[in-house]
Amino acid sequence: MTFDEDFAADLRPSEAPTGVIVSALRWDILNEWVRFLNDDKHPDKTAEMAYVWGFINRDFGGDALRCLWSKHETNYPMFAEAVWLLHREFSGGAGSDHHPLFADVPPIPADVLFRKIANSSAVAFRKLTEDQMVEILRKAPQDYAAMR
Repeated sequence: MTFDEDFAADLRPSEAPTGVIVSALRWDILNEWVRFLNDDKHPDKTAEMAYVWGFINRDFGGDALRCLWSKHETNYPMFAEAVWLLHREFSGGAGSDHHPLFADVPPIPADVLFRKIANSSAVAFRKLTEDQMVEILRKAPQDYAAMR
């Protein structure tokens, strides 16, 4: 089975559907998190440096992250919704309600999730510093909840 990308070839990153962005990031983050949990290099999975070197500093999702930050610039409510969904699934434990692949996968602490997204975004989106991105990501779920 192949994916026909022709329909989206002319889209700018800001035009990418939020659902597509969230789906791409969801699977990238889940794969990275499971890889981290199964990696024997960092036996204490709750240690700060284990998070940093085993999970946060591993890049992922370049195109999807460019699209996410483009949403931040052009359509903040959609950006906030995307971050809220990722936060709810990974840090809030709602992922297992949506897909069996999340079953028995421990939640990612919210700060670690936001640092992971910001760290990988620093390469894909250079208009903000990593610290600025973390602050924006921390605030987005609350902003979205207030908009609902």
